Amino acid sequence: MGWWLARAGLAALVLAAAGAPGRAAIVEGLDAEAGTVRIALSEPAPHRLSVIRTPDGSPVRLYVDLPAGTTLAPGVPRAVNGSEPVVGVRVGVGDDGGVRVLVELDGADAFRLLPDRRGRELVLTVDPVAGAEPPAAPPPPVAAAETPRRAGRVKIVLDPGHGGDDPGAMGYAVEKEVTLAITRQLARLLEDRLGAVVVLTRTTDRTLPLAARTARANAEGADLFVSIHANANPSGRLRGVETYYLDPHGDHATLRLASMENGLDLLHPKGEKAGLRYILSDLVQVGKMEESATLAGSVQRGVVRRLQSRYRGVVDLGVKRGPFYVLVGAYMPCVLVETAFLTHPVEGRRLAGPAYRADLAEGLYAGIAGFVAQTRRARTL
Repeated sequence: MGWWLARAGLAALVLAAAGAPGRAAIVEGLDAEAGTVRIALSEPAPHRLSVIRTPDGSPVRLYVDLPAGTTLAPGVPRAVNGSEPVVGVRVGVGDDGGVRVLVELDGADAFRLLPDRRGRELVLTVDPVAGAEPPAAPPPPVAAAETPRRAGRVKIVLDPGHGGDDPGAMGYAVEKEVTLAITRQLARLLEDRLGAVVVLTRTTDRTLPLAARTARANAEGADLFVSIHANANPSGRLRGVETYYLDPHGDHATLRLASMENGLDLLHPKGEKAGLRYILSDLVQVGKMEESATLAGSVQRGVVRRLQSRYRGVVDLGVKRGPFYVLVGAYMPCVLVETAFLTHPVEGRRLAGPAYRADLAEGLYAGIAGFVAQTRRARTL
């Protein structure tokens, strides 16, 4: 029993498999080879397949959700690499608390999910776009995280804000383009100077849900998560740099900015799951709040010092707390940086050029490197 989804097919379908009553299934194996993903189960279980598509209808991500109570067996990798059209597979937690398998696609056309005869293995097959080059042999799976980490090297996940069909703020430049340019430069600095392992949530102009960004950081087992943005204001008069860490409360201006970045009203979340996500996030971040605040302060100082040493009129708007959805659920210190105002006639024009972006990357690097050094010193005391 199964189904076929073409490029213009349904966004989500449900397949129920009868399992033993009262027993939760265990995911006992996960692997990806070329266009095939295999999920081994201890016993049959209901499962749901969902798809995220680009505006032209191409699938870019699949979710295979297993029911609440489903667990991952010890030793099963939480992430494995693949090759086109399946470029990566990660294991996370679904909306109902069960196991969620996320499949990243590139150059995919159609796909199908079929359980084997006993229902104890789910086989997801993805077909490449017609005429595409045949995929190369996939690299060996990487256990525990998508990007390997050498001993002693800090792992940092950088998140270029917005992307794809979400352009972000508009002014003298487009936010999604500015953030990606800055993040790429920052990644090179962190790798070359700090020796860090750096992962970007997106490396191209692609649509990426907010929840998937922190999920990536968690799956990677990152030490830090930094989300990079550019600000906007209807009047065009505001300017300056500000850095945020997660807090479900804030002043009126902060809440307005959060609403713009989140794309929805998180202060009055609709539905039980939305509210639960904030409660769980609050529990997770309680232990990281002080570290996130310290990271925010270090990043803010690094950026402001760099810019003020080279440009006139740079305003330090300080460190603030806000309900930014992209920070929800992160297991590590995490911050969101609003680098400058795209709508300001001076800052916006600066952001549109490579020199200012390079200086922003230098300032961000100084702040992150300072926090890492401070953390390492504290651990040796």
